[in-house]
Amino acid sequence: MKGFFKIVLISCCLVLLWNPLGSSNESTKLILTLDLRTLGYRLPFAERDFRAYAFLQDSVAFLDDRLLAVSFLSKNEHPSLSRRDGTPGSEVVFQSVFLDPLAGVVSGQRTWGNEGNWNELHALENGSFLVQDNEWVRICYRSRIYSGEIRERVRRKLEIPGDLQARFSVSPSGRSVYEFQDAYDAKRGWLTRIDLLDPETLLTRRSKLTPGHQFETVSDTQVVYFPTAFNGALRLFVYDINDAAAPNGPELFKKKTWPERVVAESGCNSAAFVNDDVLAITGGCPALILVHSNNELSQIHFPGYLVGGELQPSRGGRRFAFFRTRAKEKPPHITYMELCVYDLAERKIVFNTLASPPPQHKLGFAVSPDGSLFALQVDGLLRVWRLD
Repeated sequence: MKGFFKIVLISCCLVLLWNPLGSSNESTKLILTLDLRTLGYRLPFAERDFRAYAFLQDSVAFLDDRLLAVSFLSKNEHPSLSRRDGTPGSEVVFQSVFLDPLAGVVSGQRTWGNEGNWNELHALENGSFLVQDNEWVRICYRSRIYSGEIRERVRRKLEIPGDLQARFSVSPSGRSVYEFQDAYDAKRGWLTRIDLLDPETLLTRRSKLTPGHQFETVSDTQVVYFPTAFNGALRLFVYDINDAAAPNGPELFKKKTWPERVVAESGCNSAAFVNDDVLAITGGCPALILVHSNNELSQIHFPGYLVGGELQPSRGGRRFAFFRTRAKEKPPHITYMELCVYDLAERKIVFNTLASPPPQHKLGFAVSPDGSLFALQVDGLLRVWRLD
């Protein structure tokens, strides 16, 4: 295996004990509070609405340092029969609102299509973004010529060759787009095809067939995933897009060295790339374990808490956001949820705030590309802070 993770972790662990005094909000300022219901935000009513919110990915995303996209479900004011490129024929639609959080100005809204199990918006570099609207996927950008109008660069209809609808992931840098398609083979079981796509055309640059997996996290050069065949302890496999290794791929942590055992036995259940050089291991455990490309492994402990599996980095990977809850509380009886922004260079939490009351059906958060803004959506309420 080439590149990141090829060399066995041999360095000593650097343990960074979390210090509440090290996290400070002195330099932060709440600059925007917005009730999304005034823009069409719809509370979930039917079971399909709850399912659609659960599958809505990157509901809050910074397209650049001053453009924020917030996506949600809203009521279709003109339901009718579906037309090829017209108003979606459904009572509930998937839409996004675009705004400048510094100026507090909404610059536009866009309805993509019917609510569904795969509605997502992912920010790319240079202000463009990928939108999946059920069977459609498109690359869009904000036109400066047409008063900030959202325009499409390319659109493709998904053929769904497998048994499940395709899903997409974007690297923290915004430069790499991956498509994952699952299919069941009578002899080999579940298989997942990984496609590295051209972000300008959505055409496949490179493809790989692997054993079935889920919960992928991606960088510009690698895909780390959880094989569906394994249950219980954390099992992470990696696919290097420049590696001609067998499709089974190597397992990341095999408990051969003490640092590897720390990860394998951590009790964590999730992984996420912060940038091409740092992979965070977390989720359902009281720590963040940062695996660095220079073979350094560091731990950030949160005694009495459980860290959530979702992590949102800034574009350059300088900062990342995550949430934590009290260790004694289990879903659906969560009464305490705290959002935190961690700075890799400063090695401390630079911002934290409570989600009060905790979200009932949707939590979304993001850090701006330059790390200076933090946006938090708790159900129908959006707030934005200046961090610098």
